[in-house]
Amino acid sequence: MTSVVPVSAESVSGSQERAAAELLAAISSGDAQAVTFAVHPAELDRLRIMVVQRLREEAARGESGIRTRLFGDAMLMGDIERLTSVNLFRTIARRLNLQMRTYDKLDGLTAVRDGKFVHVVLKGRQPRDRGRVEVVELVTLVPYGKEWKAAIPLELEAQIDDLIAGRRPPAAVSSAGSGAGSGSSSSSDKSGATMPPAAASAPGRNTPEILSLLEQAEKTLVEGRCDRYYRDFLSPELRRTLSGRTFDALVAACNRSIATRELLIAALRIVRRTTPIFEEGGRRAVYDVEGQGLPYDRYVLERVDGRWFIAE
Repeated sequence: MTSVVPVSAESVSGSQERAAAELLAAISSGDAQAVTFAVHPAELDRLRIMVVQRLREEAARGESGIRTRLFGDAMLMGDIERLTSVNLFRTIARRLNLQMRTYDKLDGLTAVRDGKFVHVVLKGRQPRDRGRVEVVELVTLVPYGKEWKAAIPLELEAQIDDLIAGRRPPAAVSSAGSGAGSGSSSSSDKSGATMPPAAASAPGRNTPEILSLLEQAEKTLVEGRCDRYYRDFLSPELRRTLSGRTFDALVAACNRSIATRELLIAALRIVRRTTPIFEEGGRRAVYDVEGQGLPYDRYVLERVDGRWFIAE
């Protein structure tokens, strides 16, 4: 016969209610740093060990699909291995759907022990402008000394697993806390549930002149000519903002560090395949490079006297 681990229901303690509320508030804020504070450190360590092991196995096969999907093209394996558990989660979280309702008040209904975990069921009262519907949430907790911390929500784990496997995520995710904070309401909420899509700027495409700039800049870096890269491809306006000492420091860092050159090259390659948004009458091309493993979220080119330069 198959043995069944018994579970028991009990009342929700104040510390359990606080830990669950902290996670739900963190997810509703969309702040990955706040989520890491609400999650048990051992859970973050477990995620890091799993991800790094998968990446090492992938690297041994000479592949990079998982690394690219989780961290972007620009982040190297060595950089990932040096990430702390907190920073690894924060980096991956940029590709996750952190979404949760906001509550004015949360009341713990029951706590169910399940091995080392405790599943806490709460009823949340939304702000007055969100109507009178009360929503039920489930949060899984782990003991943390005399207190409690949340386990990584299963919905977020499922999203990470989708990225690892290369699966397309579902068209809509109702709540980032599902499985460890999944919401269900006691009646339908019609007010404010659907927001009209925001108008988007019309994207353009990389022109032959832009592609030529990117190709020449990459070739210069591959050849190790950092001085020429900074002198020939940075916009005149950007160069004017750099003091002589700062300029020399940039060139020296590029000459000294292969990793620095690889990061610059990776940025050029990412921009080459990214659709730009043209601004200022086509004089500036702005690229959204968020989540690509670069230390910045956008990359800007500008045209001066008919020639394109790197502006940001």
